Amino acid sequence: MNKVLFPYITRWLLLLIPFTFLGFYPSYFSKLPGEVPAVYHIHAFFMLLWVALAIVQPYLIKRKNTTLHKRIGRISYFLMPFVFVTAFLVIRHTYSVNIANETAKVTSGSSTLSLDQIQGKAAANMRLGIIYLTWLTAFYILAIVNRKKILFHATYMFAAIMTILGPTVDRIIGHSLEYLGLPYNFLAENFVFISILLLLSGLIYYQWRKGNSIKPASVSLGIYCVGLIIFFTLPDTVIWRSFVELIM
Repeated sequence: MNKVLFPYITRWLLLLIPFTFLGFYPSYFSKLPGEVPAVYHIHAFFMLLWVALAIVQPYLIKRKNTTLHKRIGRISYFLMPFVFVTAFLVIRHTYSVNIANETAKVTSGSSTLSLDQIQGKAAANMRLGIIYLTWLTAFYILAIVNRKKILFHATYMFAAIMTILGPTVDRIIGHSLEYLGLPYNFLAENFVFISILLLLSGLIYYQWRKGNSIKPASVSLGIYCVGLIIFFTLPDTVIWRSFVELIM
């Protein structure tokens, strides 16, 4: 995997461990074993397995243990559907909680939002989770479809792994700024987006310099860009709200 992606990629992926722990410590790990809805426990279990696979699989390729890599890869055929479904259930739960909380504020008199406004706001707040889940699903499918093409498989799997950065690093930045009493500005809000775009752009350049095909990295960058366009333009529209209400 190192030969077609960035050098030392297997070492960099180890950062997923502290990122995951620090990002979810305030909202999840610090509240164990109670105070957390069961759906979060189930999703966390499958996501941690996915993070483990994301770290182990490139290492096995580096050690030229392709047999074990393929065997573990087959496990993902059963694991990832659970990741997708539980992620959706978490998003759905969050959507319902948002509506319930805003409705409670109206009842108490601390908010004057109408039901229509409450539902629109809740739908807009789901954009990040829905888009990251869509990215992960798309890249994983592309990686599996191209599993016999090393460059394509590795690149799409790398793009899938980067979707972990959003839920983790975004939280680390948010918690850090809150602790320091600093505002959550535009740069902080879009740091992960910018980082992913730079990494994929750098990967395109790296693969081009190595004489490899830039198609998978370019496709990955294109998919991320489409997601970002949706993220910044659709969430406050009737189209987005109708879509969210349909799937929820």
